[in-house]
Amino acid sequence: MNLRKNIELDDILLVNFVNLNDDDKEMIRNWRNHEDVRKWMYSNHLISTEEHAMFMAGVINDNKNSYWLARNKNGECIGVISLNRLDFNNENAYFGIYANPDCKMQGVGHTLIDCLKKLAFHTANLHTLKLEVIEANEQAVNFYERSGFSREGRLKECILKGGKRQDVLVMGIMRDNNANPYRE
Repeated sequence: MNLRKNIELDDILLVNFVNLNDDDKEMIRNWRNHEDVRKWMYSNHLISTEEHAMFMAGVINDNKNSYWLARNKNGECIGVISLNRLDFNNENAYFGIYANPDCKMQGVGHTLIDCLKKLAFHTANLHTLKLEVIEANEQAVNFYERSGFSREGRLKECILKGGKRQDVLVMGIMRDNNANPYRE
């Protein structure tokens, strides 16, 4: 399945990273470097222009990970979503998500997670969608649970943040447990 395309889901346009212009690429690097985004990532160092350019060049030939910039109907860039570790044989993937830290749109997180579910269960026809979240990120854990994800496991002391080891929760949702009106 080719996910290296732009995808329209309701009022959201998902622009695949392979189709971004240089200004969009730099905007995404700035979001990723924003303290509110960076502090919850596995690697939380400041990403240089060179490092980001290498990452962006690598997505062209990456068959296991796909990334999109989400734009609302007004053309506002609201966040980034991704499907990672894509396994079409077993119909599963992990996802990544972060909102534009300057976005004022109400419910941006819900909009992005709904796009991810539609993308995973309708477009990519996956059975299971997984995520990993640092347990100390209580706001995100609660958000994922309200969005229908269940805790499935724990990766003990998996991440080192601020000199302290932290657990990572594995959460998931299955297509059949997801009230997704877009499934065929």
